[in-house]
Parts: sequence; structure tokens; C-alpha cells
Amino acid sequence: MKLQRSKWLLVLSAAIGGAAIPRPAAAAPPVGTISPFTGNLATSVCVNPEGLTVDLLGHFYTGSAKIAPSGIVCEFESNGTFKKSFAIPAGPGGLVALLGVHFQGLHTVFALDFADTLVHPGATNGRVLSLNTLTGVVTTIASGFAFPNGMADDLHGRLYVTDSFKGTITRMNQDGSDQTVWASGGLLAGDPTAALPIGANGIAFDFFFNSVYVAVTSFRRIVRIPVTANGDAGTPVVFADGPTIDVNQSTTKSLLGADGITFDLFGNLYLAANAANEIQVLSPSAHLVARYANTTLPLDVPATPLFVGFQLYFTNLSLFDGGVQSSVAVLQAPLPGLPPL
Repeated sequence: MKLQRSKWLLVLSAAIGGAAIPRPAAAAPPVGTISPFTGNLATSVCVNPEGLTVDLLGHFYTGSAKIAPSGIVCEFESNGTFKKSFAIPAGPGGLVALLGVHFQGLHTVFALDFADTLVHPGATNGRVLSLNTLTGVVTTIASGFAFPNGMADDLHGRLYVTDSFKGTITRMNQDGSDQTVWASGGLLAGDPTAALPIGANGIAFDFFFNSVYVAVTSFRRIVRIPVTANGDAGTPVVFADGPTIDVNQSTTKSLLGADGITFDLFGNLYLAANAANEIQVLSPSAHLVARYANTTLPLDVPATPLFVGFQLYFTNLSLFDGGVQSSVAVLQAPLPGLPPL
């Protein structure tokens, strides 16, 4: 736990102006500006990027969600230049499709593989993978998931993995030991009438690690789960509901396709509303206070927001247009964000 706290303080210093995570040297664009970061990835091995993380040297990593016999994790320099890719071999399902990726430790990136779930409905060949970025060695640390989608970790370094089809959050150590279903059912389940009944998706802890927030995609809601004194899950509650926000704030498409989520340092929750093609912002009182889109940089299924200082990076999954808008983009935020663990 001590090492994990030290790492958190290190990256926190970067978010408020330190230099633990290098950033490109450039004048900050106006707040709300969405700019290209990697350039277009449509013809690269990094097509359909989903999941985004950054290491302590400022290298970014994303996985390809394209369903294929072999998967890919791509590494980019801190200025968005492609550096290299890592091959991800298939597991028992014979196919690989990556969603969440998460940096941890000196040379470790965790990745979530939903395998053949969309090709063979009901399959449970989804995996949690550990990638050594020095050697390229890939290890399966957990399996049996239907649609592993989002990942976060606590101050003990334990991983929390959402399964969008099972409506669960599984907690485990970084070697996959001590697996337990930390939270399940009820508010975490997807809408069974939806074409894709995606339930628990993006996941994030708040600043003090008192609560876990989860995007439940097909119901357009954010669920808050208190963390008890002994680390167990408390009773989940609805923090924000998209249809209710639409009515109360006389707007539309609130939380439509709520995907990845992250916080700024002042408790505002940023979410990739992938079906609205926007980044939306909820205040600590669950009011929709901002929404960002950009007609000059077409968005198609934005996902996985990641803060580094005032810059909010996110993947453009480009799911419904054949991958032609595949990219990683960056939004200039008004406030600095909670850094990744």
C-alpha cells in the first residue's frame, strides 16, 4: 500500500504542475478545444483504439478493439508519435478484442480482452492480461469473463474489473489472486432489451477513494458504490440518470452511451458519451455542466478519457464508420484532472 500511495502522490504532482509525467511542450489551446494527438490510425495496426493509459515517462498505450486472431497494444511517445506495438495472442476463444488498458508498476500494462463474445454470444472466454512492456511477454492473470470492459485500482494496488454483460465488478490482486466479485447485479446490469445490453462499463474511484463510480451504458446512468471501512462494496445508488437530466435541464442525449469516466481534481466527472459523440461533464451534484464536441475533428464513439494535467486524452473508437476516424484526441479542460494510478 505504501508504494501505491507514493506512486499516486507522484502522478498527483504532475496533475497540478509538476513534471512526473512529461507533456508535449506547446502553448495550451482554448478550453474546450479538441485536437488530434496521434493522427489518424485507420490504416495502422492501432485501428479502433479502446482503452488508454500512460506510464510515468509519458508514454501512452491503447489497445485495438478490432476482433482478430491476434490482438495489438500500441505505444506512443508523449507527443503522440507511434513508437511500437505488442502482439497479444488469442486465448481459448481463438479471437482477441481489447478494451480497457491500465498502466501499473514499472513495466506493466494490464489489458482486457473480450475475445469471441460478440461472435459467439454467451461465451465467457474474456481475459485480464498482463503485458510486460520491456519483454513483450503476455500473461493471462484472470479468465472467465463475458465482456470485461473497464478497469481501475485502489491504493492497495488491487484491480477492479467491470464485466458489462454479467453486470459485475471483480476485484483481484495484480497477479490474479484473491479474485472476488466485489459488486454485482441490480444497478450494474445492462438493459436486456438493448441490442447490446452493456451494463457496468467505465469505472473510477473518487479523489479520496471513498466511492467507486461506474458507467452503466445501456441505462444511461452513473452508479456510485460506497467503499466500506474494510474495503467491501456498500449499497449502490444512482448518482446520475441521463433521461432524468434531459427532463430537469431541458436538454437531450445526456449520458447517451456513457462509456469511460474520470474525475478532475474538483470532483467533476468527465465521461465519454459515445452514442452522443461528446465528452460530457457532471458536477459533484450530478448536474450536466459541460459537453464538448468538435465538427472539425469528427468523433465516432469516443471512449476512455484520461487526464494528464489540464489535458483530457481519449480514444476515438470509430466503431460504426469502418474505423476511418480511429485516433487518440485531446481536449483542453478548464481544470486539471485526477491523474491515473
